[in-house]
Amino acid sequence: MPEVDSNDRPNARRPLDPDAEVMRRLGYELVDRVVAHLTTLSDQRVARRGSSAEFAQLVDEPLPMSGKGIEDSLEFFFDRVVPEMTRVNHPRFHGYIPSPSSFSGAIGEMLAAGTNPFVGSWLGGATFSALEVTVLRWICEMLGYPNDAAGILTSGGSMANLIAIASARTDNESDILQNGKIYVSAEGHASVNKAARILGFADDAIRIIRVDDRFRMKTSELSRVIAKDRAAGKQPFIVVANGGTTNTGAIDPLPEIAQLCQESDLWFHVDAAYGGFAAISPAGRRLLEGMELSDSLTLDPHKWLYCPMGIGCFLTRERTSLERAFATEGHYLKDIPQEEVNFYERGPELSRPARVLAVWMVLRSHGRHALAYQISEDLRLARLAAELLAEGNQFEVLEPELSVVAFRHRGRVGEAEAERALRDSALLEATLADGELMLSSTVLDGINTLRLVVMNHRTTEIDIQRSVGRIRHFAERLP
Repeated sequence: MPEVDSNDRPNARRPLDPDAEVMRRLGYELVDRVVAHLTTLSDQRVARRGSSAEFAQLVDEPLPMSGKGIEDSLEFFFDRVVPEMTRVNHPRFHGYIPSPSSFSGAIGEMLAAGTNPFVGSWLGGATFSALEVTVLRWICEMLGYPNDAAGILTSGGSMANLIAIASARTDNESDILQNGKIYVSAEGHASVNKAARILGFADDAIRIIRVDDRFRMKTSELSRVIAKDRAAGKQPFIVVANGGTTNTGAIDPLPEIAQLCQESDLWFHVDAAYGGFAAISPAGRRLLEGMELSDSLTLDPHKWLYCPMGIGCFLTRERTSLERAFATEGHYLKDIPQEEVNFYERGPELSRPARVLAVWMVLRSHGRHALAYQISEDLRLARLAAELLAEGNQFEVLEPELSVVAFRHRGRVGEAEAERALRDSALLEATLADGELMLSSTVLDGINTLRLVVMNHRTTEIDIQRSVGRIRHFAERLP
């Protein structure tokens, strides 16, 4: 159908939205489909490998010149896209650190998409900005962080770590990009290195600090390297400690590092994207003692707050440094009240969606106690998985600090490490092909290691027993 010029027919324009009755019917259909997906997750396969050609054959098609309609598009999505997706919210998705989400979080996302607020400035979205300020205060209260801390909801932990380094940089001299030093453990997240590159730091800005036998940063080594850099005329300015590493869930000695940073006048940042919200639970609060002393903090509500993918959080005691780092000017901003919270001055984004609605919906719907219970269950089930895997003499298992269970095949007499590692890889591929569960692998102390993660309010003891049972089933059949 040719494009129509309706300039001479001012009342002829039709919006993209269908009429109210059609919108209502399609909305009900969408909710029904989502509910059916969520309530049958345990019976669906977790994931599978596939080539780009295979998946393109499923979903690729020519650019639509005339629309095929919302209903047809819904059919396409649920019939072609969803069946082959990797289900990170599956109760036996144990690969990586998942984003399990929740129905309440999904409702929050629907509210955000349906109302489409702008949350970059106070004038653009005052009620939503006020709501984000409230939710940030709730998070501080739950974690024992100062209630008057400044913060922002981000796209994830990677962006939060970038904001931390940018904020710390504002407190230092102008040649910081050439001489500044950033300290992170050998188990630190790759986003720290990426953030340093994006911000323009020299290639040797990152100082990697060795870890102990539990994969925690060595404070004595940190102190030594800082002193060496200062003696060489360099500018140490930030330490990035781990509040739960991705590899093993290790937690650095936070109180010791906090004291060292205070004595050395360094910015103390804790990357707690994975583990931070575990502090809601009694066991997690003990494990993460010292996190509340940080100058800034990275968190991921899309992990242990069971929010949808794409919601991180940055908190800091240093409001002035944060807002100096992201100060913005423009004649088009002159109407915005500067005395209010304008989130474009707390991060790189001007156009920001209402990430707050999913977090607010989860927190307000369930409350702290229910979330603390879910996190405690994840911690308990991870310990159960470790105990079950340790039975017999088949695997070496690292006792989990949080909810990552690292394990690997024991070496056979006379077996080279490369051969042993191949058995790990074969086990991972066998479980993935089976579809019952998904594991991932990493390298610890130069040795290939498997990882089983528990972070999902849908995961039960039966799921853990079922997962470990399948792992043993395939391990026993390896040559």
